Amino acid sequence: MPSLMYASLALLAIVSAATLERRSVTCLKVGSTATARWTNSAGQTCTWTGVVGSNFGTNSGNGGDCNGRCGAGCSGTALGNAYTQDCFSHDICSWFNNASGGSSDPNCGKAYDAAVDDTLTGAARGCGQNNPSNAAQAPRGSPSCS
Repeated sequence: MPSLMYASLALLAIVSAATLERRSVTCLKVGSTATARWTNSAGQTCTWTGVVGSNFGTNSGNGGDCNGRCGAGCSGTALGNAYTQDCFSHDICSWFNNASGGSSDPNCGKAYDAAVDDTLTGAARGCGQNNPSNAAQAPRGSPSCS
């Protein structure tokens, strides 16, 4: 029986690795400009363009520092300080929508799901960088949704 369990776990690991390999991870450079993109609860595509690694300060639901870093803010749990497109999109969506609940958030849950593979493999794919120490500055403008 144990050998069947180990075989099942090995198969699950192979399938999971193959699934993660098919997903893309796009590294972003701290200080560069990027466009966050997500789908809100109304089914609209929202976009906002800003600086990777920016610090918006806190709002009622989230800290907005180190935008684009896969993990919580500049100092929260992370695997290697990876900065990626999907993590940038999730961070920006979360800040503007006061998101919470990860995958279950109605506005940012899909962006959260898209960032999971980046969080797990971004550093191994060369996306790791030093965190900036930017003073808090509110974002310019608001997302555009259509």
